Amino acid sequence: MPSITINIIFWFISPIIILFASAFVTSLFSLKKRYGIKAPDIAVPFLFIAIHRLSYLVFKESLFPYFLITISLLGIGLAFFHAYFYEEIDYSRYAKMYWRSVFLFSMVTQFILIVLSLMLRF
Repeated sequence: MPSITINIIFWFISPIIILFASAFVTSLFSLKKRYGIKAPDIAVPFLFIAIHRLSYLVFKESLFPYFLITISLLGIGLAFFHAYFYEEIDYSRYAKMYWRSVFLFSMVTQFILIVLSLMLRF
């Protein structure tokens, strides 16, 4: 039975660390007041790295290319959603909705990888 190392524990708690660090940076530089940027907006690229590393630790293969394909399909779906319900695509609204949807999908993917890793280890 494989053991849990410090490296694996770090990648398990990385979403929490990333969110707290993003919230700290956002409040430190007043990014929400100046530009409307929230902590999840900053956390997304770091979650990409965490998904790559955790998937490699769990499956010995990176699932990041599949993740990129999935978020690309998410973008296409959101474009159709905007075109159908709003009858136009407002790019600023679309970009904000897409980026925050990618954040939610990244967090869900990260937690699924954590649960799968724990299931495979025990």
